[in-house]
Amino acid sequence: MKGFTLVEVMISVLILGIGLTLVANSYIVALRGVNATANSIGALSLAKEKIEELEILSLKEGAFSSTTQEILKSSTKNYDYKQEIFELTQPKDLAKSLVQACVSLSWQEQSATKNVTLSTYLPKQK
Repeated sequence: MKGFTLVEVMISVLILGIGLTLVANSYIVALRGVNATANSIGALSLAKEKIEELEILSLKEGAFSSTTQEILKSSTKNYDYKQEIFELTQPKDLAKSLVQACVSLSWQEQSATKNVTLSTYLPKQK
């Protein structure tokens, strides 16, 4: 008699089901990784834009607020934005002419808070 018994077919279906479950789980994990990467790249891009705006503003006008907070919206996410300007204390010669600008963006991702911070030095207001 040729063919498969019912037990052989059930075992084959079980093995196939386990394999497909593992593949589907790997796909879901990969999609989460892609989403997390897209959020991080978006935050870095926005932070870079804000740092460049501060650099241009400091060269043109030499005036900017010391602390700013707002919500920035991108195509994929809303980011909490915070800008801080710090006076330098050391070294003394640089402290006379420069301030430190820090730009931070934070967002919620799978019940965890993620953040990106960029910092640069800007000419002091005259």
